[in-house]
Amino acid sequence: MQSNFYPTKINELKSEIAEVSSKLDTYNSDKLMDSLKKESMRVLKSSLSVQYAKDGNREVFVKDDIKGRSEDFLKQYPVVLSTTFSARNCMSQDTLFDYIIMDEASQVSIETGFLALTCARNAVIVGDLQQLPNVVTTDDKKRFQEVYKRYKIPSGYNCADNSLLSSLCSVIANVPQQQLSEHYRCHPKIINYCNQKFYGGKLVIMTEDHGEEDVLLAVKSPQGNHKKSEHYNQREIDIIEKEIMPKLQGFDDIGVITPYKEQVEYINSHFEKEDFAATVHKYQGRENDVIILSTVDDTISDFCDDSNMVNVAVSRAVKKFCLATTGNEQKRGGNISDLLDYIRYNRCEVLESNLHSIFDYMYDAYSKEREAFLSKYKKVSSYVSENLTYALISKILEENPCFSHIKVVSHIPLRHIFDTSKIELAEERDYANHCNTHTDFLLVNKVTKLPIIAIETDGSDHLNNEEQKRRDRLKDSIFKSFGIPLLRLSTSGYGEEQKILSELQRQSSASEIDEIKSSNDKLYSKLKDIIESLSDKGIKIIDCL
Repeated sequence: MQSNFYPTKINELKSEIAEVSSKLDTYNSDKLMDSLKKESMRVLKSSLSVQYAKDGNREVFVKDDIKGRSEDFLKQYPVVLSTTFSARNCMSQDTLFDYIIMDEASQVSIETGFLALTCARNAVIVGDLQQLPNVVTTDDKKRFQEVYKRYKIPSGYNCADNSLLSSLCSVIANVPQQQLSEHYRCHPKIINYCNQKFYGGKLVIMTEDHGEEDVLLAVKSPQGNHKKSEHYNQREIDIIEKEIMPKLQGFDDIGVITPYKEQVEYINSHFEKEDFAATVHKYQGRENDVIILSTVDDTISDFCDDSNMVNVAVSRAVKKFCLATTGNEQKRGGNISDLLDYIRYNRCEVLESNLHSIFDYMYDAYSKEREAFLSKYKKVSSYVSENLTYALISKILEENPCFSHIKVVSHIPLRHIFDTSKIELAEERDYANHCNTHTDFLLVNKVTKLPIIAIETDGSDHLNNEEQKRRDRLKDSIFKSFGIPLLRLSTSGYGEEQKILSELQRQSSASEIDEIKSSNDKLYSKLKDIIESLSDKGIKIIDCL
C-alpha cells in the first residue's frame, strides 16, 4: 500500500503545483499594483475636483486670514499640515477638524499629542512601538516624575515613561488597532532580521531577493579598548574607511548611523562630509541604499543594544547593511550579537579587521603577549604605551640592517636638541626651555650625532585635554621650524610599524638625494672650471651643462 500511495500522492501534489504556477504566471502583480494605484488616485482627484474646484478657482488666503476666517479657509483647503505642538492654534480656537491623522506617534510626547487631540472629533494614530520613542530630557523626566507621584496619576499617563502611542495603547484597552504588515523598503535579507527579532515574523516582506551577494557585512575590530572617550571610537572610523568603504564600489547613496553624537562629529570630520553620519534618533524616517552602523562600545551597552535603536538602524538600509563593531567577547542573546549570528547564518561575511596596533597589547586579553614582547627590551617609562613604542622602534632597527647606523634615545629635553635662542616666538622659546619639555623618542644618526626623526606617543589626553593640545601644537611648530619630522603615534590608531618604517625610508631617500645633489654640484663646478680654463687658452667648447 505504501509503495502505491506515496508515488500517487507525490504526482497529485506536483500536478497541483503546476496548475497553481500556471495561474500565477498569468498574473503580473507589479502591473496590477501600479494599475490599482493609478486608478485609485484618479478616483480621489476626481472626487476632490467635484467638491472643491466647481468653478475652477479657489481663493488665495494670506496668513492673517487663516485664523480669522478658518471656516471659509477649510471649505476650500480641507487638509491642514501641522506639528502636534501647533495643531491647536493654527486655526481659530473653536475650529474642530473631522479627523486628525498623527504620524510617527511613537515619537510624539503625551503633552503635545494631547493638544493635537483636543481639536478633532476623530483621530487616526499611526506609529510603531518597536521604533524609537520620543526623547525626554533628564530635567523634564524629573519634573514629570514629581507630578506623577504628587497627583497619583495612572502609569499610562506618565509623560516620563510613555509616548503618545504607548499611552493610548495602555489607557484605551479596546482601541481598534490595525497592523500595517506589508514592508516595501528593505532587501528581504535585511528586513527579515527585524521581522524575526522584533516583530515575531508578522511582517509580509514585499521586496524580492534576486540573489544579490553580500547584502550583509560585519567587520569586527581586534580585541582591545578602542573607545578612547565615553562615546568615540577611532578604530571603527578607520575600519569604515579602510575596510568597509572599498567594498561599496558602485553605491553612491551611503549613510553612517551610530548611537552617539560624539562619534557622529568625528566621522563627519574624518570624511569631511557634513551629513555623512547621524545618530539613530535623527535617522528615524530616513533611508539610504547602504547603511553602516558603528556601535562604538568596547562592551556593548544596554543603550547601544536597545531593541528600538537596533531595529531603526538596520531597517534604514535599502540594499546593503554593514556593521562595524567590537571584537571583544560579548554576552549572548543581545541584539547586536544576534545580528552577527544572523549575518553568518545568511552566509554573508563577518570579518576580523586587519587594522592592528601595537597598543592593542594594552588590553588585558593580551597580557601574556604584552609581557613576552616587552621582556626583550629595556623599560624606559612608567607608561605601558611608551614602553610598547620603544620596543617597537627597537625591533624595527634590529630587523632592518639598512638602519644599523640609527639609535633610539628617550625623553630628551628640547633644549638639548635645539639652539632655543633661534626660536623666534617667545611662547615657543619659553616652552622649549622648560625643564619638563621633552620628546618621547628621538632617532639619531650614530655617525653624525644628528637627529633624524622624533616620535611621540599620544594617549587619550592628547584628544580630550585642551592644555595638552596647546603644548602639542607648540612642539609640532618647533620641530617643523628646525626641519626635523615629528611622528605622532596615537594609542587609538593602528599600523604604527608601517608608519615608522615609511618615515625612516622617506628620510633615508631624502638623505641620498641630498648627497647626489651635493656630488652633482661639485662635479658641475669642476667641469665649469675646466671649460673656463680651456676657453682662456683659445679652445672653444660648447657649454651644454
